[in-house]
Order: sequence, then structure tokens, then C-alpha cells
Amino acid sequence: MSANLFPMHYSEEVGIADGACSETTPGTLDSRALDDSLRVPVLSLFGNALHWLIISALIAVVLSIKLVIPGFLGGISFFSYGRLAPIAWDLFLYGWAAQAALAAGIWLTVRLAGTPLSDQKKNPIWATLQSTLLVSATILWNLAILLGSLAILAGYSTGVEWLEYPNWASGALFASFLMIGIWAVLLFDRRINERAEVAQWYLVAGFCSFPWIYGTANLLLTWKPLQASAQGPVLAWFSGSFPVLSLLPISLAALYALLPRMKKEHLHRRSLAPLGFWAVLLLGGWSGVTNLLGSPVPAWMSASGVVCGVLFLIPTLIIAINLLGISRQGEKQPKSVSFGFLRNGLYALITVGAVTAFCSVPDVSGALRFTGVTDAKIQLLLIGAVSFPLFGVLYEAVPQLLGRESWCPSLSEQHYWLTLIGFWSLIGGLLLGGLFTGLALNDPTVSFLNITSYAFPFHVMEVVARILLFVAATVLGFNITRAFAGDYLFPKRS
Repeated sequence: MSANLFPMHYSEEVGIADGACSETTPGTLDSRALDDSLRVPVLSLFGNALHWLIISALIAVVLSIKLVIPGFLGGISFFSYGRLAPIAWDLFLYGWAAQAALAAGIWLTVRLAGTPLSDQKKNPIWATLQSTLLVSATILWNLAILLGSLAILAGYSTGVEWLEYPNWASGALFASFLMIGIWAVLLFDRRINERAEVAQWYLVAGFCSFPWIYGTANLLLTWKPLQASAQGPVLAWFSGSFPVLSLLPISLAALYALLPRMKKEHLHRRSLAPLGFWAVLLLGGWSGVTNLLGSPVPAWMSASGVVCGVLFLIPTLIIAINLLGISRQGEKQPKSVSFGFLRNGLYALITVGAVTAFCSVPDVSGALRFTGVTDAKIQLLLIGAVSFPLFGVLYEAVPQLLGRESWCPSLSEQHYWLTLIGFWSLIGGLLLGGLFTGLALNDPTVSFLNITSYAFPFHVMEVVARILLFVAATVLGFNITRAFAGDYLFPKRS
């Protein structure tokens, strides 16, 4: 089984103290007791999240093929681009990203707090009730996603981007999150460390942001819609706030919690971390407002989006200083799939910070906003900065939760390299295609038909990248199935 990365005496300032690798200290529980308290709900969340990831990746392949062959599946009304696209986005956001963030966040919260989700020995009835509540919330969450996606497929969509689920489905998601996330926030107060780690700050921020952002956006846009003139700014706020303030903090918590421990080193310039944390919270929600440039909204709105988009470089640089600056003189670079995903997630975060600042400039935004560059920025954030660290937590948590080394090394390596190649190929194709089409769109001598021909090779590149990402997700799905089944379905060779 992989080594325990959460000794009780860890310090962000001085790294891991002498003798800190023991798993127990007086008055605390060992890691096995912590994992026993959350095994079923966390594994349920991770397992269901991977199912939706595979399905969303498959639909994304179909959508990319439709850009190359418009008549693909054209005879089936249910499979039109307008219905499949919101399903793919919602399955990725709520089926995979939000659900995996819940699983990773709960596991990290319990491990960092050093307190079990519930004590089976002291209060078995309450522990069983709590576990049943969490599993029931997980079932409700996935049932809402399934029925909401079928409703969109049948044409019952709200028409609001990223909020296409009918009101009854979005209400079920909101209630499910409250049933799950409240325990993670309560555990923060029960932590054994007097001074909270940086990772714990981000965990609390992520768990508290989701109900506020998702509930407010649904209330103002779908449950009791505002007048049409006010819906645009609210949607722009939601599109920036949801990924940056709800999903990204959980991934940042994974980076701050796992990278220093894997390197067995302290955070570099930890004194900057509070500034980075508050800068993410203050500036992150404004990133979507840059889409209002040129729209019929007050000038201060679009101007504030531009300023905050450029200033988002500040928390990006602070995070890079804290984590890239970890001393390399002690331990060598860990050679594990988990570390590889965490490291590439950090690189993707730095890249998305630079691209966001660049695209926030009004002249650049005017030229590239309606091209693949905008999509590349979103994919950098959701697949790279958010999903990669979640993969890292997945690979680290499952063996600990199952109590045994459960991953197939060859399948893990295949998933890692297929994901990495597919992701960066997708980003490269979208960025290059966006730059070419953006320049052509601003040239009045170039016809729109020629512009579509310029973009065709990059659409083909996107098809290949999407296929690689789908194969990678399928490999991970098979690997985790093998991990759950253990020796029953996949006996070891003698």
C-alpha cells in the first residue's frame, strides 16, 4: 500500500519533523480509523463520478466529429448538437468534476483534520445513520443527473448555459450537496491542528461557495428569473464563479496538501499564501465578466472584469511560488502517477492564469472571444487545473481507503500518458485554431467560407484529442473497477 502522507506532526513551515512518520499520536486516531469512517461515501462518489466522466468524454467525441462531419447522426433528432452539447457539459461539471471534488474534499478534510467523519466505536448508531445519509445524498445526486440529462435529451432544457437541468433536478442537486458538504465544514472546527493548513482554507472556501453560487444562479436565472436585461451579467458571474470558486479551491487544496508531503519539504514562502487565498476569492468570481465586453451593460462591469482578469496573475504567481519553489535538495522527484497529475495540474493552472490575463485585454478579447481560444481557456481550467489534481487525489486515496495496493501500474501509466497527450493536443489545437480564425475574422477580405476551411484541420485535431481522452477515461474506469473487485475478478498470477 502507498505510504501514509498525513502524519500528525506535519508542519508547513519546517516540513515533516523527525519521527513524524508514525501513524498515531496520543489522543489521535490512526489513518485506518479515519479511512474506515468515510470509505463507503467517498468510494461511492468517486465511482459514480468516473461513470459520468466516461459518458461525457464519449459525447464530446461525437460532438467533435459533428464539427468535421455535420451530417453525423443527423437523422436522429435526439442526437442533435444543440442537445448533446449541454448534456456533455453538465455531465462533466456535475457528474464528474463536482462529484469528484466532493469525494476528494471529504477525504482531504478528514485526513487533514485528523478526526473521523464519525466514530463507529463510540456511537455506532449515529455513525451508521450518517453514512446512510451520505450514501442517500450520493444516490439522489446521481439520480438527478441521470433524469436531468434525459430531460435535456427530450428537449426540456432551461436554455441557460451550465444550468440546463429542469428546476426539480437542480433543486435535488442543491439539496444533495447540502447533505454532503455540511459534514466537511463541521470537521474543520473539530480539527486537531490549532493552526489550519493552507489546504484547509481552500477546502472550506470550496464547500461554502458551491451552495451560494449554484443556488443564487438558479434562483435568479431558472427558479424565479430576473428580467432579461439583468440575466446576462448574472450568467457571466456564474460562469466565472462556479469553476473558480467552487471547483478550483478543492483542487488547490489537493496541491497544497499533497505536493509538499510527497516532496517531504515545506511550502516555499508560506507567508504569501494568505494573500494568494484572498486574491483567488476576491478576483476569481469576476473572470466571467470579461465576456460582457461590448455588451449593453454598464461600463464599470466590463472594466472590472478586465482588471480582475489581469490581476488574477497575482494569486497564480503566489501559488506557483509556494509550490514550484519547494526545495529540490532533499527528496528526488516522486515517480508516481499521482504526483504526475498534481504537477501537471499546477502547470495547467499557471497556463490558464496567463491565458486569462492575455484574453482579458479588450483588443485581444474582441479578436479571439468567439474562437477556440475561449474554449481552450475553459478546458485548461476544467480539465487541467481542476481535474488533474482530482486524479491525483483519486490515485492516492483509493489504496488508503481499500487498505491495500489496488491500482494496476500499467493501466495507471496508460491513463496518465493518454490523458496528458490528449489534453495538451486539445489545448494546442484550440489555441492555434482560435488564433488563425480570430485573425481571419478581423480581416474583411477573407470570406467566412474560407475561415471555416482554415479551422477544419484543427477540428480534426480536436477529434483525435477527444478520442484519446475518452480512451484514457475508459482505461481509468477499468482500472478502478479492477481495484474495487480486487482478487475476486482479477486473481493474481502465481
